[in-house]
Amino acid sequence: MSNTPHSEFDSPPGGNPTGPKELAIAGWSSKLTGWVVGLLLVEIVTGLWVLAMPFSVIAQVQLIVHTLVGVGLVVPFIVQQVQHVAAWYSQKVSVDMVLGYASLAVTSICLVSGIAVTAQTALGTRLGAGWDATHMVSGVAATVLISVHLGFVYVRRREQARKSAELAAAIGLLARRTAGIGAVGVVTVALLSVLIPAPPAEFAPSEDYSLPSFAQDFEEYRGNIFAPTYARTESGMFVDPEVLSASESCGTSGCHEQILAEWQPSAHRFSAMNPPYKQVQMDFAEDREPAETRYCAGCHDPISLFAGAENLHMMGEDAPGIDEGSSCVVCHSISSVDSRGNADYVLTPPTKYVWENTTGLRKAVSDFLIRAYPHQHLVDYDRNVLRTPEFCGACHKQFIPEALNRFGTSPGQNQYDEWRKSHWHSDDPAQDLSCRDCHMRLVYDSEDPGRGEDADERRSVDDGAHRHHGTVATNSFMSAVLKLPHWEEQVRLTEEWVAGETVLPEIAHLWPTGPVAGLEIQAPEEVAPGAEVQLHVSVTNRKVGHNFTTGPLDFVRSWVHLTVTDANGVVIEEWGMIDPETRRICDAAGVPHEVGNSRSEGTLVLEAQPLDEHGQPLLEHELWRKAGGEGQRVIFPKYSDRQSYSFTIPADAQGPLTVHADLNLRRYRQDFLERVVPDMEADSGVFQPTLKQTEAERQIRVVAQSSPDGGGD
Repeated sequence: MSNTPHSEFDSPPGGNPTGPKELAIAGWSSKLTGWVVGLLLVEIVTGLWVLAMPFSVIAQVQLIVHTLVGVGLVVPFIVQQVQHVAAWYSQKVSVDMVLGYASLAVTSICLVSGIAVTAQTALGTRLGAGWDATHMVSGVAATVLISVHLGFVYVRRREQARKSAELAAAIGLLARRTAGIGAVGVVTVALLSVLIPAPPAEFAPSEDYSLPSFAQDFEEYRGNIFAPTYARTESGMFVDPEVLSASESCGTSGCHEQILAEWQPSAHRFSAMNPPYKQVQMDFAEDREPAETRYCAGCHDPISLFAGAENLHMMGEDAPGIDEGSSCVVCHSISSVDSRGNADYVLTPPTKYVWENTTGLRKAVSDFLIRAYPHQHLVDYDRNVLRTPEFCGACHKQFIPEALNRFGTSPGQNQYDEWRKSHWHSDDPAQDLSCRDCHMRLVYDSEDPGRGEDADERRSVDDGAHRHHGTVATNSFMSAVLKLPHWEEQVRLTEEWVAGETVLPEIAHLWPTGPVAGLEIQAPEEVAPGAEVQLHVSVTNRKVGHNFTTGPLDFVRSWVHLTVTDANGVVIEEWGMIDPETRRICDAAGVPHEVGNSRSEGTLVLEAQPLDEHGQPLLEHELWRKAGGEGQRVIFPKYSDRQSYSFTIPADAQGPLTVHADLNLRRYRQDFLERVVPDMEADSGVFQPTLKQTEAERQIRVVAQSSPDGGGD
């Protein structure tokens, strides 16, 4: 009938119970009933605690106990209820009997849904919303029905108990057994809550922690222990690096394997470990106070920054965040941003689940808790700010402040404002294309438990997709140099992206197909031997959501390689070739390209040259000294740039002539690598590739000159 304290077992002396009083005495005094009622009490208390109380270590222990007791209760509950119904079904129908059947039905639903929830979260990757809701609703309903049922039964038997010492003793025995089991549950929860470590996520700076000497001279840095970056924590304290690291655990939990594999070879992952960055940081610390290098760490090495370790003596392989750069936890713990850039964001450390960064059985329990009790996980990591372009702009907008260059504010890379001012940005959400739409494409064969999204334009909860966390753009060279996991796939995706071959179905109606940049050659239809010829090559920014090219323009290079060959394949003229010895871009054979050439000299190169306060070029990315720049050449979205090329047709040229143009990309200026990390390529066995973005070709006929009398050859 229900999980009430009656049974045909443990009957009182004098024979098998037949009447209601005898059945009641047998039920109240049954050991099996005592166990079932006691365990149900533990289930009710722990379940209500998890449902109603804030997330904490105690709440997680309650859930562990709730799960273990629930699994252990299934068989005893079934046996006890079968016996109970068999003993009471022939008795006269009463209110408490109806309540008993109702509580049996609802409690059975609760147990079945509990088994389903346990199986989903212990063996699967995602808690089903239907089973979860069923378990919660049936659990609350069972609590009410069982309480009311037991109350009715007790009221009915209370008068009999006053007259029957045997019945009173049976009721008291059940109460003591229930209280004893409940007490064991309380002690177990309390003991585990004390024994399970819960180290604080944050801590105060040590006495020897230093700030840049100028920190108090500038209003923007006062009160920020992480200056001169704008990045800061909500509490203004340091964060234990273990809280912000351990990205691998996101993929070993049976949950986010695909996303981890995408992130592992990405620029966000290697932002602190790539050799050029590490060497530039060391140069920075040597040139200035080591504390000033925190300017870079807000975006490149946030784990070390927030651990208070971003000083020269902590640099190198032992730096806390060097292996993870912008880790999973760092990005997903950013709670607010400001679009002024320079890492202007606030980080709120997550509340870690017990044993989250461990291994073995403890890790399995932690993973189970995250899936079974996901509310805190979602609160900490599924923040709406992640879906905004301003989130990206916090780091993808940079300037050199006066505090660093000792001169005055100087602009740096700024993909955010370039996008914001372009036609790609629209106030109409249906027409707006932002950072994530292009650089975090949808992966439709997703197995991630977070797949599906209803907070995004052009998304739905049942689209079965997650966003690709490789943030594919132009930087795969370092993935190969460092031999990061899945680097081959990152290289493939990057080459496909650079060549304009990436297809994104979700934005196909807004984002054109074909090359990222258009390339057009303007040339005469025909020429005569000995004639002076002028060619024009135009490059159009077709698909890039910001300037083309962008990023650190002191070393990123996109340029035109133009060749003119005759009918026999003999090169007549060439611009933009790679010198076979120096591997530098050349304006002409043996003439290295220099920044700032005119649009009629050499070849078209998209670039810029930073200068210090004395107008001297900064060739090793010493951006802390950047006061200005020269030779910047970039193309705004939907705009074009053009270069003119002049040459003389040889007298013996064999037509037709073929004019061929390649638009190429390199991540690093070659002499930058040779200056900063001269051995990196040789040591890694990976040499910087030249990636072709698009190409164009024209034919020019060669016609003989007319003789003075109008005749020909």
